[in-house]
Amino acid sequence: METRFDSTADAVASGLRDLIVSGELVSGERLVERDLAERFEVSRIPLREAIQRLAREGLVEIFRNRGAVVRMLSEQDVEELYGLRALLEGDAIFHSVKRIDDETLARAELVHRLLGEAAATQKQGELNREFHELLYGACGNARQLAAIRELRAQVERYERLQNTLLAGTPSFQHEHEAILEACLARNARSARALTVAHIDSARRIVLAVVERMAAQA
Repeated sequence: METRFDSTADAVASGLRDLIVSGELVSGERLVERDLAERFEVSRIPLREAIQRLAREGLVEIFRNRGAVVRMLSEQDVEELYGLRALLEGDAIFHSVKRIDDETLARAELVHRLLGEAAATQKQGELNREFHELLYGACGNARQLAAIRELRAQVERYERLQNTLLAGTPSFQHEHEAILEACLARNARSARALTVAHIDSARRIVLAVVERMAAQA
């Protein structure tokens, strides 16, 4: 049974993760324990455990003298993360297409339409995540889905910095539509190839964001 400490640390980790992904805590920003403990109304013990968890996820970096800071991804980090995403997400959709039910596909179609209509960047991010999770969910591998979510969390803040990445970019909506059509046709090979190409498009845009941020640092 989960202890109260674990539950508190989970809640704080989730809250910190949201602050990082949304950009409220920016790359290179120091995590001040006193301020965060007051914000989340917790003691420093579960807060430190939450920070350790985010460090294991790659969102935070801990230095002996500086404490914890929001990690800035390098160009190599981006290449590695998106390489893994392409492998895991391509495989997930390949297996999911064979099992996904009509109700889930209908939900994915609705989310795709809502994404095209969304104006707020945060809402776009939520819908984009839901769209992919719906299409991967039937793959039958819970650990693989968890790994995909963790990898996505590490790069999502950079995707949100690039306002043209989601619904504002017609090519991304076209890519989503093509992936959805492949799923509706139960064409697993096409769905995998289109998903890998879609992730590579995101990789190129995020790489440009990271390069620009590094030049400004």
